[in-house]
Amino acid sequence: MLSKRQKLQGSHMKIAVIAKTRLPIAEPFRGGLESFTHSLCKEYIRLGHEITLFAHVDSDPELNIKGFYGQEYRMDDHFEIYENDEYLSILKFIEENEFDVVHNNSTHELPIIWGVKASIPVVTTLHTPPISKLKAAITICSGAENLHFVIPSKSFEATWRPYLNRGSKLIYNGVDLDKWPMIRNRREYLFWFGRIVLAKGLDIALDAAHEMGIPLKFAGPVDDKKYFDEQIKPRIRIKDTYLGHLQQSDLHAHMSGATVMVNAVRWEEPFGLTNIEAMSSGVPVAGFDRGAFRELINIDSGATADQRNIKSLIKAIETAIPLESNKVRLHAEKFSLTKMAKRYISYFEELL
Repeated sequence: MLSKRQKLQGSHMKIAVIAKTRLPIAEPFRGGLESFTHSLCKEYIRLGHEITLFAHVDSDPELNIKGFYGQEYRMDDHFEIYENDEYLSILKFIEENEFDVVHNNSTHELPIIWGVKASIPVVTTLHTPPISKLKAAITICSGAENLHFVIPSKSFEATWRPYLNRGSKLIYNGVDLDKWPMIRNRREYLFWFGRIVLAKGLDIALDAAHEMGIPLKFAGPVDDKKYFDEQIKPRIRIKDTYLGHLQQSDLHAHMSGATVMVNAVRWEEPFGLTNIEAMSSGVPVAGFDRGAFRELINIDSGATADQRNIKSLIKAIETAIPLESNKVRLHAEKFSLTKMAKRYISYFEELL
């Protein structure tokens, strides 16, 4: 008699995907987590699997959304209570419907706690550093046989290792290479994109560009208005351009004239999808040796600053400028969305 795993291999799966409910899984993406969840769900569907995505109600309807109103509750004094109720509702729905596996991409502790006694495998991809409630839940529960954890980089695995009782699976993030074709054909300006907050280091990128005498184009949502008003606005010079919060197709179009994409983060970033998106477009990257950055590049696709200062970052940018676009793109192809999705599916099959 065939096991459930044998029956599912090569056939479609029914996957419950849990996202953060606070922000829509739709363009323009607020950050890397939203982009990751969207692209992975699209690829699961393309590969022939059935998904239900538990996410904010304004998420992409093509992803079979069961929607919640998480962001609106920010104005309520009892936001945490509402958020807990949302996740309890999600978990109850999963219990009452037949799924093969749960892929949890939220940063909430309740799917972890619930997963200890769930009847199907619960796979959580860790996207955030160890934070209080999530860290506590994982420390207490991660020894359960039904809980499984995926980490997107080796450096991030080291961050979480002390709290994971049964280890984890390494699966690098990937991007849709067709959505980010090679486009770089000029070297006119430095480029930066991401959420505009202190941790992302846009001010550092501006300072480096000015010392080099190269214009900087940058894009992204202003998530910290005080930081933008006090640290970014005063730095913007006449040749610099703030492009606003863009769709991915518009971001890609601006890669055509980018000489280098600058990464100046101030934190240990778990992965860094923007690096792969730039390299896929043929744009080399230069950045600080923080988080997963060094894992994502090679000598043909980017350069790492030896120290975390402007002088060292400029040296890395200068090293990256002459890199050949076709070689940059070739390296990015190691991080394809299809490879990532197939690795997840294979992992799910192992667990069933």
